[in-house]
Amino acid sequence: MFYTAVAKIKTKIQNPVVLNVAWLALDKASRLLIGLVVGVWVARYLGPAHWGEINYTAAIVGIITTIANLGMDGFLVKEIVASPEQKNEILGTAFFTRLAFIPVGIAATFCYFYFTNAPDYYYYLFALLSPSFLISPFDLIDLEFQSRLKSKLTVVCKNIGYFIGAAIKIYCLLTHKSVFWFAAAIGIETLFAYIFLIFKYQSEQNIFNWIFRKKRARQLLSTGWPFIVSNLAVILYMRIDQLMIGNIAGETELGLFSSTTKITDMFVFIPMAISGSYLSVLVKIKKEQSDEVFIQKICTFFGWMTRISIGAAIIISLLSQQIIQLLYGPEYYPAYSILAIHIWALVPMFLGVASGQYLIIENLQKYNVYKTLIGLTLNVLLNVILIPKMGAVGAAIATLISYYVSAIFSNFLFRSTKKLFRYQLRSFQMIFSFKS
Repeated sequence: MFYTAVAKIKTKIQNPVVLNVAWLALDKASRLLIGLVVGVWVARYLGPAHWGEINYTAAIVGIITTIANLGMDGFLVKEIVASPEQKNEILGTAFFTRLAFIPVGIAATFCYFYFTNAPDYYYYLFALLSPSFLISPFDLIDLEFQSRLKSKLTVVCKNIGYFIGAAIKIYCLLTHKSVFWFAAAIGIETLFAYIFLIFKYQSEQNIFNWIFRKKRARQLLSTGWPFIVSNLAVILYMRIDQLMIGNIAGETELGLFSSTTKITDMFVFIPMAISGSYLSVLVKIKKEQSDEVFIQKICTFFGWMTRISIGAAIIISLLSQQIIQLLYGPEYYPAYSILAIHIWALVPMFLGVASGQYLIIENLQKYNVYKTLIGLTLNVLLNVILIPKMGAVGAAIATLISYYVSAIFSNFLFRSTKKLFRYQLRSFQMIFSFKS
């Protein structure tokens, strides 16, 4: 009996999906550890105002990176899994299409800085952080590894770059460097991560085999446009609050808000890792098995996402004062109330990521656009009302409400996604039921 149980556990551990999830989890866990030690040290050293400046610029970089990447990651993985013989054409077309959007992102950033009368140092911060944006088309290598459940390769390469960046930040801390040095360290770590990733890919394949096809570009853009709009809207309403806090309430409030979002973001890797690895499995189940089995797997998936997110939210919200005090110190103490609210955004985040896989498989991705635009619009309106009155706390409330509406309740508005809404509700009923 004992040996049978051990054999079953060993089989599950050796499952490619489980191993892929484990590697992705290890990647984020290592970053979490470094972030707790180095990232918090940097935040303490810089103080809320300078920490807010870096996060304000990083939010802009995140937005334009999404513009350049066209937000089609999940869709491209599905395309590669479905047509592996056309992999080089898919990757090559996506690469050159993304490359073409880089100048658009740069121009948009300079226009934004100009019309918002941004101080000169924001231009310098943007330039130092720009490697994260300029080299992002090579992230397609990561998608190719994901399609083969080989995320281990990405994890190793990116973590080398991350450790290099951490070492540079520690040097800057010990030698009391300015905020610009820390921005440069962030850019350098991304640059090194992708250099190692490219070398690894070249050691077993050849990036020069990637080819561009106009027909494929038209097909990707026409089929994947919902992902482009949806993911742009997603990154906007994940980042727009930071831009609005910075412009309305100032960098110090933004620094407090950013310290809490860093804690929430530490958990986002969980649905990303599981969903990214589980997508290919769900695609195969949809193709080869009955709808009943597929729905059962989807509901089980949603159930675990709900359990994990609610469990994490309860623990963090109850300990928010101690966490902020321990990690960031007295200067950031007012952030505890922001954290206690913002951490509950994990629940719609987890369910939203999981639901995205369902929409991809069922070819309902266009509804992602509608749902996300509803969330974005609501978030902006609530931020306009709440930030002037409540500062960063208002932004946390706006984020919470808009995430729940976008990820969950908006599914009830459309006939094609009402089933998804029911599956999501069922996940809350499954919280204390662990049947597969």
